[in-house]
Amino acid sequence: MAEQPLLIADIGGTNARFALATQQAPYFKQVQTLQSADFASIEKAIDTYLETHGIGALQGICFAVAAPIQNGSAKFTNNHWFIECDGLRQGYATDRVGLLNDFEAIAYSLPQLSDADLQIIGRQGNLDTSIDFTLGVLGPGSGLGVAGLCQRGTKLYPLATEGGHAGFAADNPLQQDLLKILHRHMGRVSNERLLSGPGLVHIHAALCELSGKQGPDLSATDIAVAGAEQRDLFCTQSLELFFEILGQVAGDVALMLGAYQGIFIGGGIAPGYSESLRLSRFRDGFENKGRYRALMETIPTWLITHKNPGLLGSSLYARTCL
Repeated sequence: MAEQPLLIADIGGTNARFALATQQAPYFKQVQTLQSADFASIEKAIDTYLETHGIGALQGICFAVAAPIQNGSAKFTNNHWFIECDGLRQGYATDRVGLLNDFEAIAYSLPQLSDADLQIIGRQGNLDTSIDFTLGVLGPGSGLGVAGLCQRGTKLYPLATEGGHAGFAADNPLQQDLLKILHRHMGRVSNERLLSGPGLVHIHAALCELSGKQGPDLSATDIAVAGAEQRDLFCTQSLELFFEILGQVAGDVALMLGAYQGIFIGGGIAPGYSESLRLSRFRDGFENKGRYRALMETIPTWLITHKNPGLLGSSLYARTCL
């Protein structure tokens, strides 16, 4: 009789990607993406996936979620779902249930990524997994995720954070003007208020306001595509500023975590605009840390091009830690 499967998922503010964990590369199979807005609850989405793939009983459940996890439950900032481990245990008759922060799961995936899963941004570097290391990962999507990963001896220690909600620090006069406008509209301005899909819209609207013009009502995708293709001045400036600020925050993460072996960029936005990122002032923002510039110049940065690093990390955790 075949062993009951391990159900894994990477659940963000918009999409929920479900799959089954496997012992062999690529370590998961039967990926299906569902829209969170289409389902009243996580259980409805799970049931749809199980019915679609003809799955009955489960060996275990491991979900990476774009939300802080407290007492075995998660309430999303950018999603109406509420997930509770006790409810999943009862509803699906398994004691093996675990929740990870979505970027904690991506952190787990980092040592498993190959050169084909990564694109160098600026300084080239190699990750030596045979020695102790500390890494950082962040990425804009519906929100801004931030996490770290330490290896000490043979053990991995993920660092789950809500660093996306740290306060934004303007680094030049244009950013100071941008911060003033955003503060007037929304009060406190976190990094996520700029480094996310809604954040790109905020940047574009603020740049238009600074110019004294009424900007068109554009989505984040509209702005990113027009900016990448350089079809619109404000969209191009918005995307360039977005990646410059992403570099600044990535540098802050490197310093705060001591992630001197490397910083990885993931999330739902950057991989789709890799050429714009490569040509941007990302590394200028990353390295511009005053007296610590020399240190920052030695830290490599990579863009994660693997399509499902959250599922990769969730599979590792489900197979080894549940």
